[in-house]
Amino acid sequence: MNDHEKRDFQAGLEAEVDAFMRGETTRRTFITRFGQMTGMLAASGPILGMMTDWALAQQKLELADAGSPLGQAQAAAMKASMEGPADGSAFRAVEAAKVHSGVTLNMTYEAGLQALDPRNFSGPMWEQLTGMKSNVVELSNPDQYSKAVAEHIAGSGAYDVLDISPAWTPSLADGGVIAPLDDYIAKYMNLADLEDYHPLYKALPTYKGKVWGFFDDGDMFALYYRKDIFEDPKMVEAYQAKFNAKLAPPKTWEEYAQIAQFITDQMAPNVYGAGHFRKAGSPGNQFDFLQQYRANGGKLFGDDMKAGLVSDAGVKTLQNMIAANAASIPGNNELDAVSLWAAFLTGKVAMIYSWPPSGRMAANYSQSATAINFIPQSQIAGKVGYAVVPGNPEHATGYNKALSADSANPEAAYLFMQWVCSPPVSLARCMLPYALRDPYRISHFKSELYGALFPSAKEYLSNLNNSANVGLLDPIMPGAQDYFLSIDRMCTAVWAGADPKASLETAAAEWNETTDRLGVDSQKAFYTEFLKLPGATADNTVEKLGMAVTL
Repeated sequence: MNDHEKRDFQAGLEAEVDAFMRGETTRRTFITRFGQMTGMLAASGPILGMMTDWALAQQKLELADAGSPLGQAQAAAMKASMEGPADGSAFRAVEAAKVHSGVTLNMTYEAGLQALDPRNFSGPMWEQLTGMKSNVVELSNPDQYSKAVAEHIAGSGAYDVLDISPAWTPSLADGGVIAPLDDYIAKYMNLADLEDYHPLYKALPTYKGKVWGFFDDGDMFALYYRKDIFEDPKMVEAYQAKFNAKLAPPKTWEEYAQIAQFITDQMAPNVYGAGHFRKAGSPGNQFDFLQQYRANGGKLFGDDMKAGLVSDAGVKTLQNMIAANAASIPGNNELDAVSLWAAFLTGKVAMIYSWPPSGRMAANYSQSATAINFIPQSQIAGKVGYAVVPGNPEHATGYNKALSADSANPEAAYLFMQWVCSPPVSLARCMLPYALRDPYRISHFKSELYGALFPSAKEYLSNLNNSANVGLLDPIMPGAQDYFLSIDRMCTAVWAGADPKASLETAAAEWNETTDRLGVDSQKAFYTEFLKLPGATADNTVEKLGMAVTL
């Protein structure tokens, strides 16, 4: 296909996915063309076979030094899988899976670093334990949704295990793309392992009273700041003299902008007070706006499902973000997540809030893997403190493992999911320096081995747990990505000088168009389900529901 044909085809695919989410009939011929273009439909036979052979050739079990914390966690995962305890979910899964020896499981993963876990660790270890092979299909994040839908419509049976955003669970469940796990869980799982999930994450794969997967990636935003600057006597004295207050990690967004501006005024151009990934599509704008807007009392939708963006909370949020931008490193509005990490690691920025790898990179732990050597070595190791983002931090995306309803080997696929998400195996995976899976189980936050990965790892884990206690979830409903993109466009326009209220009105109109396109009643039903989850609003966080985890 030429570029024009690809654009037309992409537009057609988006229309197909929208129709699918509305429960309307779709055009199989269109999806077949989609499969031919991408070469991923099972019907494409020889092509998939060649790709499978190539993918299998990449996979080899790589273990860390046996004396290292990671090596000890990997050994513990292997021991729990082979020796038990006999009622452990890892051991039960392995014992039951041996009858499926020789089966190959096709599993989707986000392309790049995320896929190194099943290629280099969990996939080869599972094969060693059970004789089952794994074929890792790397996809971009949007394709992890659209291709799963396309393959289901085509009836290809191409995938067995799907890595999906929690936001996609309702539409994929209602569309029959993924299968519930309840019967398998009752048969094979040690139910105590479900209680090991942090309460913010435990309910994420549930929908309409059923379990549609296992949560598998704690993508909680947290604040990372330079302790050496915040504790510098001259800085402390100057801040006290100017604001009659102690220089400390901010509790409000007004304090955040004030402290960022103070540090910039005192230390620029050597160090700037803050930095953010504001570049269009990066996608920091949407996550930052959503966390601040809801912490400021903003509502996403009214009872009539009209967008609630045009409000005092919306204007206040954008004004606070503008003030933070003005106090930040030059080029702030063009930074993406990786370039922001580079600015922080090289000592140019005093505060950032971002995903959990920020802490591991700041300690130089992630950079121990050659796969992540595009990140600079940290010049601030040992100087970084951790705090909860002012107000309520965003849990920005994350991943569930879901069972494809079209899998030819559903029991084998389920058993892999149970094993790979079990406490000992998931701990070892979260400790991999390159894989970007972040802690989510209570046992992860309490782990002595994880706490020994770098000098401040225990404080890092404690802050991630505390952040989850007050964290907010991304909206989980069809059209979420369209709502997100409207926010991104709104913020980008405001950074370029557009009026905040007028930009909110434009974004609200786009939200209403999305809601109308997908069906108001249907969207209201999805949103009502979402509001039942802990962390859906600032008024029903895990902490406010009395379920906070204390380590």
